[in-house]
Amino acid sequence: MIDTHCHLDRVPDIDLALDTTLAAMVTIGTDPERSRAAVALAQAVDRVYAAVGLHPSDAGRLDEPGVTAAIEALAREPGVVAIGESGFDTYWDGDALPLQRRSFAWQVELARSLDLPLVVHVRDADGADDASLCAVEMLREHAWTRGILHCCNGHEALIETGLELGWFVSFAGNLTYPRAAAIRAAALAVPEDRLLVETDAPFLAPVPHRGKRNLPAYVAFTAQALATLRGVDPATLEATLDANARRCYDLSS
Repeated sequence: MIDTHCHLDRVPDIDLALDTTLAAMVTIGTDPERSRAAVALAQAVDRVYAAVGLHPSDAGRLDEPGVTAAIEALAREPGVVAIGESGFDTYWDGDALPLQRRSFAWQVELARSLDLPLVVHVRDADGADDASLCAVEMLREHAWTRGILHCCNGHEALIETGLELGWFVSFAGNLTYPRAAAIRAAALAVPEDRLLVETDAPFLAPVPHRGKRNLPAYVAFTAQALATLRGVDPATLEATLDANARRCYDLSS
């Protein structure tokens, strides 16, 4: 299988994380330093690929000297298959959207200039959907046709917008959580050829490992849950998910 989104630089036991049962992993940068670490690992391990970018929670670094130049240089390194993760997050800071818009605009145009997919994180504050609606607006405004809605939050308008643009929708371990009804509804609605699975390791471990440190190999639990939900053969769905991941990120076979 392929874990389409993880943070290997945050996993304490890298040897355990680099599970040999996985065909590939995409490790995601969130700032210049972690993006640099992602690139270094991708260049050291054949099965690892990197994304480089500025997480919405780090959008405040956008105007720091050298930040955009560093990420733009890293984006051209061998092993880099995407930009991000970018996006919108009001869970911790409800006033962050203006700066996150600027950060997103820079990253989506960087992705366009390099013909790379953009990895997008969207997290709303409890009971709100301002981050999701901002994402809808910005996706439509920039209209880049290569992207991934990472860790799908179940927001219908956001998913519809992503699909209209030709994007992929990725489901993480929270698909398996009891209160994730909106996410499961989305997982039924997304066309099979646009589905991806991820771990977001070391975060969001799926049932039966919920509450523990997540690992890339646990992507299999999310894939199994997705197959059960959609009523399809697990092995057939896994093959489809891997083919989708290779097409999305343009991975070598």
